[in-house]
Amino acid sequence: MKDLSQSIARLLQKAASNKDKDSISDWKNRNPQNERFLQNLETYWNSHAETSKSSSISEARQRLISRLSPISEKRHAKTFFLATKLQRIAAILILILTISGLSVYLSSEYIFPTQANWIEVSTQAGQQSKVTLPDGSLVWLNSNTQLKYQMQRKIRKVNLSGEAYFEVYHAEKNPFVVKTSEATIKVVGTKFNLSHYPESNITETSLLEGKIELTIDNSNKTAVLNPSDKAIYNAKNQTLQVLPSRVSNDISWKEGILSFENVPFVNFIQKLERFYAVEFQYDEKQFKNKHYTGTLDNLSIQSVLDFINLTIPVNYEIDNKTIHLESKQ
Repeated sequence: MKDLSQSIARLLQKAASNKDKDSISDWKNRNPQNERFLQNLETYWNSHAETSKSSSISEARQRLISRLSPISEKRHAKTFFLATKLQRIAAILILILTISGLSVYLSSEYIFPTQANWIEVSTQAGQQSKVTLPDGSLVWLNSNTQLKYQMQRKIRKVNLSGEAYFEVYHAEKNPFVVKTSEATIKVVGTKFNLSHYPESNITETSLLEGKIELTIDNSNKTAVLNPSDKAIYNAKNQTLQVLPSRVSNDISWKEGILSFENVPFVNFIQKLERFYAVEFQYDEKQFKNKHYTGTLDNLSIQSVLDFINLTIPVNYEIDNKTIHLESKQ
């Protein structure tokens, strides 16, 4: 464990040998959580790179040890005072890996920086983005999405307006809570997709891995989702449904693929507007009872319109970013 810690320390300092890299690679391959642990450690290290330049390694060590206080105080950890900078970094890693134990660490409070302020990330129409949160969780943002997050010692908070796919880092003692204007989702470590746009009455969440608890705010409606479940909440009629789902279809937007299954035409058009950064003008009454089913795989907007015409006959005219639609029926 000591040799591994020293190899990781050299990796963080960009001084790792090929032998170090091979050793770390073997360790990561033994358990998927080892790779996530290393990613989190690198996130913490990089976020403090500038601080490290202006403060002593001893101070850095104390900051890191203090974040492990729930573990180190119980184990009466010894403080290491070593001569070289690299040795001191390795000592910190040894403290984490040997005193806390990797398995204990993975189920305990995370060691990453907490923050008092909310941080906001957003995308515009036609844009997508991937965000790594301070705890190591990964979030993919779809078009026209606003994400705000706040990492605290006991709880990880996220506010979402729009659509995002989450891969939440497992930390049992640090719940991960996502709020929209209509609902609250509580998870520990899981993979799921959540969609709630301000202009829509619909909140949808699909679960790929793990388990999530969905609560509709200001009501007694709740649902616990298991893998391949999809919850749909309609704020207009205040109904909550949990249905089996092809989650791969719900998250295909990450790859530029839009999948629809019996979606009302109005909702279908809204998704196209966000994804392609265009505006549709049409008479909703002409398409009131129309639904769309199909897959649009990285198509241009021109090809999409031609594709729609195969199942829902329409006349269309493209005027820059504005598209005029008229039903043929």
